[in-house]
Amino acid sequence: MIEFKWDHLQLCSADAEATAAWFARCLNAEIVRRPGRVDLRIGAVNLFITAQPDARSATVTEGRRVQGIDHFGVLVDDLDAAYAHLVAQDAEIVQPITRIRAGVRGCFVRAPGDILVEVLERRAAEMTFN
Repeated sequence: MIEFKWDHLQLCSADAEATAAWFARCLNAEIVRRPGRVDLRIGAVNLFITAQPDARSATVTEGRRVQGIDHFGVLVDDLDAAYAHLVAQDAEIVQPITRIRAGVRGCFVRAPGDILVEVLERRAAEMTFN
């Protein structure tokens, strides 16, 4: 059987430099310059940002989802500290910290170019029996 492995996520942005700066400032991404684009590393994930000066975001009705990639998620050990960092960096908070299910909490932020990012914290779920 062929094994497929994650390689990268390609983003287009009207302002690739500003988008890269946001990911570096808010998500501590490492910026790696390449001809014609800006590459980032977040953990083991490669993000490639190509400048498309005439790019514009799709019009989305508030609360409605569209086809295509909805968001991508990053994992942190301490969501409260990460959330405080994002607020201090003036990140646009789309959804504050919420409990998703036992052992999982998360929040959503919006990066330049209407890129939705979920920040997650996963802990061992506690089982309680009454």
